[in-house]
Amino acid sequence: MFIIKPLVFIIVNMLFGFLYIFAIKFFLFIPKKEIRINKKRLPFTPAFVFRKKIWLFKKIRKLVNNYINDTKDDSDGSRITKWEHKVFHQTWDKITFMDKFNFIPKSIKKNIKYFISTITFEVTKQFLRTFIPFVMEKYELDKYIELLDKKLDVDVIKEYFNKFVYKYVLMFVLAIHFLIGLGNMLIYLFVK
Repeated sequence: MFIIKPLVFIIVNMLFGFLYIFAIKFFLFIPKKEIRINKKRLPFTPAFVFRKKIWLFKKIRKLVNNYINDTKDDSDGSRITKWEHKVFHQTWDKITFMDKFNFIPKSIKKNIKYFISTITFEVTKQFLRTFIPFVMEKYELDKYIELLDKKLDVDVIKEYFNKFVYKYVLMFVLAIHFLIGLGNMLIYLFVK
């Protein structure tokens, strides 16, 4: 009985170490599906990784749809229009080396800069508004997103987590808690 009582320190410390590492695993991967009680969703269901997978694919689909909608919008507020104007202004700024040529009249320099910037603007506009949507439609990007959603299996992530992270972190934490429990046990034995 004398030795069993101090061993409780080691067991309790290791139990605490196991519980908070398991709580992390539980938070990340358990449960797989949403749980409802009286038509109210329990917090943290589904588990974090499952929620983030759902969030990620919603975000990807939303970004693709927003891009397609922006290609049809010629107003100054659309993102693509802002990108096109940014390309125009950056091209204009890059051609400042022409200002050094004093033998060319300023009006001709300005027209050349405007011409080159406009060509760059139009090429960018055609690329962003026509070519990219064409490629997205031709290669059926939506189907690839759906396929990726189906193929990105959280169970594979969970398996790798268990194999390469959880196992080693658990052993490390249990070893630390064993040493803490051993120290507590020794202090208990010396004080008693």
